Amino acid sequence: MKLSLELKGIILGTVSGLAAIGIAFAAGEIFQPRPTRASGATEELVIPPTGTPVNQGYELFMLNCAHCHGTDARGDEGPDLHGVTKSDQRIVSIIQNGIKGEMPKFSGKLNDSETRALVAFIRTLKAPHEMPHGQRRNQ
Repeated sequence: MKLSLELKGIILGTVSGLAAIGIAFAAGEIFQPRPTRASGATEELVIPPTGTPVNQGYELFMLNCAHCHGTDARGDEGPDLHGVTKSDQRIVSIIQNGIKGEMPKFSGKLNDSETRALVAFIRTLKAPHEMPHGQRRNQ
């Protein structure tokens, strides 16, 4: 069966159009915006009082951790740190030794006191169900 050039063009155009629509739908699924949080997508961390170990941990977090865990510690490339249930020693071990393929180790960058300050700061990050009703972590 021999098709005319015009019919071949119509078939090619239809197949191309359907392929473009399929790609658009697939891209839409891949590039979905992150869902907003029910408690407010613009939540910020409460800055702890200056001169405290928790404030030192906050400052260390912003310098070393926020680029992966987010400036609100709710996760980005790294996990959400609110309501962490691991023991302090386990958190220290993760910070110092990292997690292969997931998180770098900071033993060469942070000393023991700084690591403990980071743990103290992480402990202030409450899970949403642990916060009093209606309270937000905004400044």
